[in-house]
Amino acid sequence: MTVSEQSVVVSGGASGLGLAFSRHLAGLGARVWALDRDTRALAAASRESEEISFLACDVGDEPQVVDAVARVERESGGITILVNNAAVLRDQALVSKVGGKIRTHSLDDWKETIHSNLTGTFLMTREVAAAMIRGKRRAGLIVNISSISRSGNPGQTAYSATKGGIDALTVTWSQEMAVYGIRVVGVAPGFVETPMTSRIPPVFLERLRERTPMGRFGTLDEFARTLQYVIETDYLNGKVLELDGGLRF
Repeated sequence: MTVSEQSVVVSGGASGLGLAFSRHLAGLGARVWALDRDTRALAAASRESEEISFLACDVGDEPQVVDAVARVERESGGITILVNNAAVLRDQALVSKVGGKIRTHSLDDWKETIHSNLTGTFLMTREVAAAMIRGKRRAGLIVNISSISRSGNPGQTAYSATKGGIDALTVTWSQEMAVYGIRVVGVAPGFVETPMTSRIPPVFLERLRERTPMGRFGTLDEFARTLQYVIETDYLNGKVLELDGGLRF
């Protein structure tokens, strides 16, 4: 695939990695629609990135996803790439004892993480893939943004569960949809400084940086160029690329 010829949807596209992906691909000539449920982030990003179309959408909400994908299909003439990037992080241990009191993982936070990270990936892929197949596209691509936490990470019960699930979906869908000319690839980032990682206490971030063999976190540009590589490498399918500086939990 050549980036400049594509119509791209990026979920969670108004900030952090999603906005970096959107800007990078738009700069290479792609037509980009960035979806996000954060209306403030959408407003701020739209003022600074006029070449991108921004659209409000909660990817875990089925009617909103159906409407958003239908709208982008009409405006684009056919979506060719979907980047499933939208995610929330609700760090909590399953059970912990603090000051003699037992604390347990919030069910609401568990549900919210599943809603955004896993259900959102499912709904967006279902609707976009159906549109690709109906439109008889010669080629399509779904990119699922996973995480270094996909194999498990203390304090990230819900987040790790969703990212491991997304990896399983990447493999499953790559086998189901290859017959339609649709590739499915995952990218598992390590740490990069974004609004999401800013919620992690600085002392823990520094420890993670020190544990990373490269001695630093990744940059938004490095992750954006990895996405470009995935788009342009037509034989890459059903794999999850790790980009984490060698860090392991």
